[in-house]
Amino acid sequence: MSSGKRLAIAPCPTGTSERLQHEVGIGRVLADALTRRGWSDPAEVQAFLEMEGSLHDPLLLGDAAVAIPLLQEAISARTVIAVHGDYDADGVCATALLCEGLAALGADVRPFIPSRFEEGYGLAVETVERLHADGVRLIVTVDCGVTAVEAAARAAELGMGLIITDHHRHGAELPACPIVAPAIRGTYPFDALCGAGTAYKLLEGLVAACDADPAILDGVIDLVAIATIADLVPLVDENRALARRGIKRIGEGKRLGLDVLLRISKVDARVIDAGAIGFRVGPRLNAAGRLEHADAALRLMMTKDPREAHELAELLDGLNRRRRAIEDRILQEALALHEDLPDARKEQLGVVLAADGWHPGVVGIVASRVVERIRRPTILIALDGDSGSGSGRSLESFDLHAGLAVCDAYLERWGGHRAAAGVTVRTENVDAFARAFAEHATTMLAGVDLRPVERIDAVVSLNDVSLETAADLAKLEPVGMGNAGITALIPAAELTDVRRIGAEGRHVDMRVRTAAGSCRAVAWSMGEQFDLLSGGARMDVAARIERSVWQGAERVELVARTIQPLPEEHGDVPGLCATPCDASCPTRREAPASPATLDDGIAIADMRDARDGGAIAELTRLAASGEGVLIVVADVSRRRVMLASALHPARFGLDGALLFSRICTDEALDERTARLAEGAFIALVDHDTLTRRPALAAAFPDAVLLDPATGPWLAPAGPRWTRADGPAEHRFAAGVQQSPPTR
Repeated sequence: MSSGKRLAIAPCPTGTSERLQHEVGIGRVLADALTRRGWSDPAEVQAFLEMEGSLHDPLLLGDAAVAIPLLQEAISARTVIAVHGDYDADGVCATALLCEGLAALGADVRPFIPSRFEEGYGLAVETVERLHADGVRLIVTVDCGVTAVEAAARAAELGMGLIITDHHRHGAELPACPIVAPAIRGTYPFDALCGAGTAYKLLEGLVAACDADPAILDGVIDLVAIATIADLVPLVDENRALARRGIKRIGEGKRLGLDVLLRISKVDARVIDAGAIGFRVGPRLNAAGRLEHADAALRLMMTKDPREAHELAELLDGLNRRRRAIEDRILQEALALHEDLPDARKEQLGVVLAADGWHPGVVGIVASRVVERIRRPTILIALDGDSGSGSGRSLESFDLHAGLAVCDAYLERWGGHRAAAGVTVRTENVDAFARAFAEHATTMLAGVDLRPVERIDAVVSLNDVSLETAADLAKLEPVGMGNAGITALIPAAELTDVRRIGAEGRHVDMRVRTAAGSCRAVAWSMGEQFDLLSGGARMDVAARIERSVWQGAERVELVARTIQPLPEEHGDVPGLCATPCDASCPTRREAPASPATLDDGIAIADMRDARDGGAIAELTRLAASGEGVLIVVADVSRRRVMLASALHPARFGLDGALLFSRICTDEALDERTARLAEGAFIALVDHDTLTRRPALAAAFPDAVLLDPATGPWLAPAGPRWTRADGPAEHRFAAGVQQSPPTR
């Protein structure tokens, strides 16, 4: 059993990585990762790693230049302002930050978050009428409203002011009011802000226009960080900059309710990171709006009362436990429903599942888990009498929003974006909707490889797994969507001391061993793979390198993301001789070539020394550069087996593998040498052949001395030379000398 994931290793030109290391002052693992992600300019990398806070002019954000004077006028006139939010973590944080910011500027402001179960999502006509009756004369939406055309018209009829701040996709018609949104007008440099980020930018422009204390912005930047991470928007550009500053603010412990929630969630605010926010804080804030009313989460973020903060934090923690139990039940029921579908329906590439008794507040989370299991875009619908409300999640290769547009005739309401969306559908239309969605998804995904992809950022030796490397990788924080944490590949590792941990043995603890030593690793939710992991086979381990603290002591460990056997599906090696290096080879030399010597070259002592890290890690790292690598061995015929698995060129997107042996004819060597100009190859060459043909080395940016020579030996100049001739390689070379292959 394997994870079924595809390990994707993008090219990493060694020269580019080395330049980043030297000019930016970062380690090789981080430099390799950034190179693979498309970074090549040291100045841009430096700016990216250091960016913090606001980056762009808020007046460029949609209609901000119109909305800000309206807010100034409302503040001066003491007009009653309602901040209308949403019931998820983003909407709650956006509501709290704008209410706090407006209040600090002297506004008469009150929050309003609708109930998921009574008012539903977004700004409704009924809500406008209700707020008007309560004396509100200006509504400012956060994280919603960009599709509220009818509600905007009703507000105008009642003489109410309306400002919409939102980050979701808009429809064909926009509400008739000022709209502050990153994706409209085409004037803002960054279109991926979350709801709270959008509200923050409006507040930033307002604070500047009022010539107010910038500390108002510092006071709410923590809320932007929580919302940005919890809402899974890309952590790049301004999102990353705002979240980075906000996480520092959280560490200062200035928000009472959040501080209490962190303690209850067993998170140390002093070392908080995006992972803690995404997996501990965000779910607890979301739990209120999913199961009951988001008011509890909003009050927690805004309270100044220690007793209330503790009570609300305990409430959210309890709701989160209840939410997890409900999710587990619905997940099992949804998977069973899918399993019971007719074979023809199961083969289709889009899935709609519906049932009575499902909680509408959690079906979106469950849909994500179903997608992970069945690798299909999935929509789960909670039925309630004549209608149902649902939520969908997608794959990278499928636009869910576009898919719902195709099915518009069967839906009452729908909205969202490429990766996630919500729907309202009449019960009688569920089957027709399911068929239409499945047909569209099947058409769009035909021929697409639906397996999940594990993107490898760096190939490492266990020598690289250190506290220093973990600290270096932390410069990338905060990590998340669009700025993922670094995933390192430890190739062909041995797993020892494998044991189950956690409730029902859901997780696995182990040690990862290579020639460079061993390191503790934990594999969350991989209990089902226990037999595979403890079977003794060599494994590719894709993992995060993380710092942890145990009983007051710092240590480094691996957090596994994918563990699977060395690949077997790559098949024949392009360019490799069809016959083995024996008497059946048609290009075999009749008599051994005469030994040769090189008058000038690179001494072994002058090569970069990578022996302590293990040969397979170094060879894999250089092969994964995408530029090709020359490997010097004692006996090509015996070493060629490496190319069939761990060093198969297809693993690295290379064009093939070539052999240059002392038993090959000159004609064969000439033909293979000419092929080097056609692409990037892994090549095996023995010492004698490379000495006789030193020009071979010039065709490669990197070369590795894998096996030691039998006597004094010089390497031809040209490539960057690395020696990986460790104890195992010396034993191999000695064996070759004792029993040379039959010629």
